[in-house]
Amino acid sequence: MKPMQMLFAAIALCGFAGAAQAEPRQVTISADLTCPVSDPQLFEIVLKRQPGVISVVVSFKDQKVVVIYDSDITNPRALADALIDVGLGDMLSDNPMIEEAAPEAKP
Repeated sequence: MKPMQMLFAAIALCGFAGAAQAEPRQVTISADLTCPVSDPQLFEIVLKRQPGVISVVVSFKDQKVVVIYDSDITNPRALADALIDVGLGDMLSDNPMIEEAAPEAKP
Protein backbone atom coordinates (compact mmCIF):
# COMPACT_ATOMS: atom_id res chain seq x y z
CA MET A 1 0.00 0.00 0.00
CA LYS A 2 1.32 3.45 -0.85
CA PRO A 3 2.07 5.90 1.96
CA MET A 4 -0.78 8.23 0.97
CA GLN A 5 -3.26 5.35 0.87
CA MET A 6 -2.04 4.22 4.30
CA LEU A 7 -2.58 7.72 5.67
CA PHE A 8 -6.16 7.88 4.37
CA ALA A 9 -6.85 4.39 5.72
CA ALA A 10 -5.53 5.39 9.16
CA ILE A 11 -7.66 8.56 9.19
CA ALA A 12 -10.74 6.57 8.22
CA LEU A 13 -10.11 4.04 10.98
CA CYS A 14 -9.63 6.75 13.59
CA GLY A 15 -12.88 8.41 12.59
CA PHE A 16 -14.72 5.10 12.69
CA ALA A 17 -13.30 4.20 16.12
CA GLY A 18 -14.34 7.57 17.53
CA ALA A 19 -17.91 7.14 16.33
CA ALA A 20 -18.28 3.90 18.28
CA GLN A 21 -17.63 5.50 21.68
CA ALA A 22 -20.55 5.75 24.08
CA GLU A 23 -21.80 9.07 25.33
CA PRO A 24 -20.91 9.91 28.93
CA ARG A 25 -23.67 9.08 31.39
CA GLN A 26 -24.56 10.62 34.73
CA VAL A 27 -25.80 8.92 37.85
CA THR A 28 -27.05 10.72 40.95
CA ILE A 29 -26.55 8.72 44.13
CA SER A 30 -28.63 9.64 47.19
CA ALA A 31 -26.77 9.06 50.41
CA ASP A 32 -26.95 9.97 54.09
CA LEU A 33 -23.94 12.25 54.23
CA THR A 34 -24.85 13.42 57.76
CA CYS A 35 -24.09 10.04 59.31
CA PRO A 36 -21.12 10.37 61.68
CA VAL A 37 -19.20 7.57 59.95
CA SER A 38 -19.81 8.82 56.41
CA ASP A 39 -17.21 11.20 55.10
CA PRO A 40 -18.34 12.97 51.92
CA GLN A 41 -14.71 13.09 50.79
CA LEU A 42 -14.52 9.31 51.07
CA PHE A 43 -17.38 8.97 48.57
CA GLU A 44 -15.45 11.20 46.19
CA ILE A 45 -12.14 9.39 46.67
CA VAL A 46 -13.63 5.91 46.19
CA LEU A 47 -15.64 6.85 43.11
CA LYS A 48 -12.85 8.81 41.41
CA ARG A 49 -10.64 5.72 41.62
CA GLN A 50 -13.09 3.63 39.63
CA PRO A 51 -12.20 2.99 35.98
CA GLY A 52 -14.34 5.03 33.63
CA VAL A 53 -15.31 7.74 36.13
CA ILE A 54 -14.93 11.18 34.58
CA SER A 55 -16.03 13.39 37.47
CA VAL A 56 -17.56 13.25 40.94
CA VAL A 57 -19.38 16.09 42.71
CA VAL A 58 -20.53 15.58 46.31
CA SER A 59 -23.25 17.87 47.67
CA PHE A 60 -23.43 17.69 51.44
CA LYS A 61 -26.39 20.09 51.41
CA ASP A 62 -28.43 18.04 48.91
CA GLN A 63 -27.25 14.66 50.25
CA LYS A 64 -26.30 13.61 46.71
CA VAL A 65 -23.26 12.43 44.82
CA VAL A 66 -23.29 13.11 41.06
CA VAL A 67 -20.99 10.93 38.96
CA ILE A 68 -20.29 11.33 35.26
CA TYR A 69 -18.84 8.17 33.77
CA ASP A 70 -18.02 6.37 30.54
CA SER A 71 -20.73 3.74 30.09
CA ASP A 72 -18.39 1.59 27.98
CA ILE A 73 -16.18 1.12 31.03
CA THR A 74 -18.43 1.14 34.10
CA ASN A 75 -22.06 1.28 35.22
CA PRO A 76 -24.10 2.38 38.25
CA ARG A 77 -24.07 -1.11 39.78
CA ALA A 78 -20.26 -1.21 39.71
CA LEU A 79 -20.12 2.23 41.31
CA ALA A 80 -22.52 1.17 44.08
CA ASP A 81 -20.50 -2.02 44.60
CA ALA A 82 -17.34 0.06 45.03
CA LEU A 83 -19.04 2.07 47.78
CA ILE A 84 -20.38 -1.07 49.43
CA ASP A 85 -16.94 -2.73 49.30
CA VAL A 86 -15.42 0.05 51.43
CA GLY A 87 -18.28 0.02 53.95
CA LEU A 88 -20.35 2.95 52.65
CA GLY A 89 -23.32 0.82 51.58
CA ASP A 90 -25.30 1.60 54.75
CA MET A 91 -25.22 5.28 53.83
CA LEU A 92 -26.99 4.73 50.49
CA SER A 93 -30.74 5.40 50.44
CA ASP A 94 -33.22 2.64 49.58
CA ASN A 95 -33.46 3.81 45.96
CA PRO A 96 -30.09 5.48 45.66
CA MET A 97 -29.57 5.98 41.94
CA ILE A 98 -31.03 8.01 39.13
CA GLU A 99 -29.21 7.42 35.84
CA GLU A 100 -29.44 9.76 32.85
CA ALA A 101 -27.43 11.19 30.00
CA ALA A 102 -24.66 13.51 31.14
CA PRO A 103 -25.63 17.19 30.89
CA GLU A 104 -23.32 17.93 27.96
CA ALA A 105 -24.70 14.90 26.09
CA LYS A 106 -28.37 15.95 26.31
CA PRO A 107 -29.95 17.45 23.16
